[in-house]
Amino acid sequence: MSYYDLNHPMISLFMACAIIYALLLIVGIPLVIWQRRRLARRQAERRRQVMESDSISAQDFLENWRVGKRGSGLGYAAIDCPGCYVILTNPVIQVNGDTEYEAVYVGQSVRVCSRVRQHFTGHGNGDVYADVRAGKDVQVRIIPCDEQEMNDTECDLIDTFNATNSYNRTRGGSRRR
Repeated sequence: MSYYDLNHPMISLFMACAIIYALLLIVGIPLVIWQRRRLARRQAERRRQVMESDSISAQDFLENWRVGKRGSGLGYAAIDCPGCYVILTNPVIQVNGDTEYEAVYVGQSVRVCSRVRQHFTGHGNGDVYADVRAGKDVQVRIIPCDEQEMNDTECDLIDTFNATNSYNRTRGGSRRR
C-alpha cells in the first residue's frame, strides 16, 4: 500500500467528508443569507407598522388617563387590553429620512395602558420615568394583540428596535405583567 492509495478506507472517508462539507457550504451559505434577508424584511415591516401607529406623548397619555366623570368610559384607562408597547425617547431624524431614538423600551401586558402608565409614573422602568421627569420627548405606541401572541410580539419588537442596547435588559418574552 502506498501513501497515496485512493482505495484506502481513511482516504475514502476523508474525501466523503470533504464532499459533504463542500455541499454544506454550497447550500448552507445561501440559506443563511436568505434567512438574514427574510429577518431584515420582517423587522422592517414590523418597524413600519409600529411607526405608522398612533404616537401618544407621555404628557397626553397621563392627562387623558381618565377624561370626564367617573365611569364615563373615556380615556386610556377605558381601553386597557392585552398587547405590547414601544416607548421611544427623543426622536432624531437621520439624513436618509429614518427616525432613530435616543432610547427605546419595549414591554407587554395583559392591561397594556395600565402598564404604560406605571412606567410614566415611576412604578416601572426607572430610565423611562427619568426621561419623563426630565421633560424629554417621550412617546408610546401601543400594539394590541392576543395574550398568546404577546411573548413573540415583544421579542420581535425588542429585536426590531434593538432595545437590548437601550433600556431593555433582556430579550423579552419571559413573563406577562
